[in-house]
Amino acid sequence: MTDIFEVRIEGPDGLENPFRDAQASAEFTSPGGRQIAVGGFYYGGREWRVRLAAREAGVWRYTASLKAGDRVVTRAGSFRCTGEAGRGFLRISKRNPFRFEYEDGTPFYPIGVQTCGYFAVDLDGPAEDGGWRSVPAEQWAQAFEGAVNLLRWQLGAGTRAGCALPLIPAGGPPDRYDVELAARMDDLFVVQKKHGFSHILILFQDMSLWGGGGTAFGGVRDLKEYKSLRAKNLPMQEQYLRYVVARWGCYVDIWELFNEDSYAPNDYLAHLASVVREADPYRHPITTNYARPGEPWCEIVTFHEYMGMPANQVDAWLTAEIGRLKAYGKLVQNTEFGNQGWLSNYDPVKWRIAVWTAFMNESGLVFWGSSGRKTTGGRPYQGNANAYLGADTRAHFRVLNEFTRGMPVDMRPVASGYTEHNDVRTYALSNGKVTALYVHHFSDHEKPYQLPDPLFVQTGAGSFRARWITPADGAAVREETLSTAQQYLVFPRIPPVTVDLACRIDRLE
Repeated sequence: MTDIFEVRIEGPDGLENPFRDAQASAEFTSPGGRQIAVGGFYYGGREWRVRLAAREAGVWRYTASLKAGDRVVTRAGSFRCTGEAGRGFLRISKRNPFRFEYEDGTPFYPIGVQTCGYFAVDLDGPAEDGGWRSVPAEQWAQAFEGAVNLLRWQLGAGTRAGCALPLIPAGGPPDRYDVELAARMDDLFVVQKKHGFSHILILFQDMSLWGGGGTAFGGVRDLKEYKSLRAKNLPMQEQYLRYVVARWGCYVDIWELFNEDSYAPNDYLAHLASVVREADPYRHPITTNYARPGEPWCEIVTFHEYMGMPANQVDAWLTAEIGRLKAYGKLVQNTEFGNQGWLSNYDPVKWRIAVWTAFMNESGLVFWGSSGRKTTGGRPYQGNANAYLGADTRAHFRVLNEFTRGMPVDMRPVASGYTEHNDVRTYALSNGKVTALYVHHFSDHEKPYQLPDPLFVQTGAGSFRARWITPADGAAVREETLSTAQQYLVFPRIPPVTVDLACRIDRLE
């Protein structure tokens, strides 16, 4: 069960800055006796709130307080947590450091999306008039449910750059927030959680690598008065972080400090991470982009890539990039993926190959969606080419999700391949009991192909049942039973493959 419980406290009038001049908090006691301290936030008017994501059935007790100067308002009470058990927040798996799993141990294999719209979202364009098509958030969530499972949001401190939500309005003081926007965000999180999505939340939109824009806290390349432990407004930055964690920590799964920042010093980022960690009762994983993989607080190695290559090459590039980043021994997660501006945004085969390749390399992708209309590509630059994720692509994603359902998180890469590699690339994962195999016919996506040589995959000795499917639609291709006395299971012939094939191999007891 996961209940979001709120304590509401009425505070005094006349505060100069209610975000700064009053502090709400509560201590909750779980049915099992565990105590959890949670910070609160100013909601608007005379109201402060404290939120808790409760995941233990039974009666919870709480004591909440609001301190404003010498005045203290207290509330005590209890509530009952009921309902289905739920899977909980995302965690980095202890069984496999390159994978996510939910708190209940269910593996999580990410396929994600970030969009430029939050409340009106691009979907299956163009519109009837040929322009950009967008739909209400609920309709978008229904269309993507079961196809993707991870959404990435960006908050802007005084900027809308990169499609950020301006929680601190442009030109506004850095210690006051848009409570009307925040309330709309509350509602949107509820909608998206209802449809099964997990969330990455970016705390500071930045992109300092690409330019010298400004934020409410200063210029993105300012290493004295903004990105510094000596910055005079550092307490305001800390206040902002605590507000965000208090308000949305019960919905978010991963904190991403910055987006495409290359200027922040490591000690400054470490301090921000410590503020988030102290404020967060759920201990969500923390990262930043561009990642600092050598820093202990950076728990996820993130990367961005907008592909300037055709579909038949994307698996080779992704395999090399993910492998390079896994050398740090940490989970690797792409947080922006798409095409470059001179390529069309419509390429469902490429997106399919990409998500299968990421899964087979123990990673995942977050597509930057631009599905309001299709672009044709070509030079000169022909407009945004991020990723058109239409009905066909969503169907492809659902096939992968169905294929991986129930697959154990401790499957690791194992050897596979042909004696020759002129036309296909193969990828395999196994824990000895379950093996996943993916075959990409990269040399020609138009003609069915069957190499006359056997294919091998490292499973260990034993008897196995193999089920082949087509990743395009999930259709069953062939089922067979094979045995081996050696470490490699040998397929004398695999089914003909045009673009790609997948196979699940289960050990027979």
